[in-house]
Amino acid sequence: LTSFRPRAAGRMALPPHWERYTTDDGKEYFHNVSTNKTQWERPSWEEAPLSSLNTSDVFTYKPSAADLEVPRAASKSQELDDLFMGVATAATGPGASELVSLKDARGDMSSSVSSTATSAPSALPQIQGGSGLGFAAGFAAGAAAASAASGDSQGGAPSFSSWILLLAQSLFDVSTDDVVSRLKLLVPYGGQDRSTAEELRTRPDFYGPFWVATTAVLFLAATGNFARLIESTHPSHFKADYSLVPLAATLVYGGLIAVPLLARVSVFFTDEEVSNIDFKHIICVYGYGLAPAIPVSILCIIPVGFLRWLFVLAGMGLSLYFLKGNLLAEISVKVRWLQLTLIAAPIILQVLVFFVYRVRFFA
Repeated sequence: LTSFRPRAAGRMALPPHWERYTTDDGKEYFHNVSTNKTQWERPSWEEAPLSSLNTSDVFTYKPSAADLEVPRAASKSQELDDLFMGVATAATGPGASELVSLKDARGDMSSSVSSTATSAPSALPQIQGGSGLGFAAGFAAGAAAASAASGDSQGGAPSFSSWILLLAQSLFDVSTDDVVSRLKLLVPYGGQDRSTAEELRTRPDFYGPFWVATTAVLFLAATGNFARLIESTHPSHFKADYSLVPLAATLVYGGLIAVPLLARVSVFFTDEEVSNIDFKHIICVYGYGLAPAIPVSILCIIPVGFLRWLFVLAGMGLSLYFLKGNLLAEISVKVRWLQLTLIAAPIILQVLVFFVYRVRFFA
């Protein structure tokens, strides 16, 4: 090399204590002022010792023993997590009645978790009986538990949602066989099955009346339009009368609402106890009494006037026979005019349904 005239170069990203210089001919070299080392190669950061780094400005967190100590009293959310984890472990673990504790619980929480875990497996086989039934049972159990919890949080008073749930369960908890057996009470020959009639009185339902009324609305409107189409001289120009649908709905659903409403208003103006009248039973019997309107509407498609009257009167007779055997005999009140009102209201409304159907729907 020729004579060296080192000069400091511009500042670059070099490791600590390294400086860059150049010779007279422009060739750069590097010098470490700490170790007094000079080299041609550019130093890398990997070669820099950790002791050479300036860590005076770096904050190091050193927690104390008090900071690392977890409070013994768990929060409400943690207690709920422990509760549900305990139930899940008991339900899915190898032992049905064993509870794997994730942490030590205090006070009544340990007994609550243990009792919940013990009772959960007993209900588990019933809920897992089938896919659809299991889901429904699980949903109902969850809704009932939520409603009960809501009632407990309000001082033990049952909430409105739990009351609605229990009411719906009592009114719609019937099977298809129950509905069919109750519809058979409409058949006059052979006598009525007294056990079925007694069950209808003690355990009225809304499931059967709802579907009977809905089917009657559809059949009354549809058969009325279809009979008009058959009798039309120009079927290609026929237009369905859609006003028959709201008319049928008013007759059928209106009767289901008007009968118990009229009974309730009548009781209000008397000294009769409300508990003496079963309004659910009135709605149930009136709804099932509409069932003859369905086959009658199908038979009335026949374009013969006197046959239609015959079918309508026969259906009306079956409905009144059903009302007489399952509703009128059950009405026992002290006030005479109230008794007559409770008897006449369902009869008049049933007759009105058949009469309006015959006169209006085939006009």
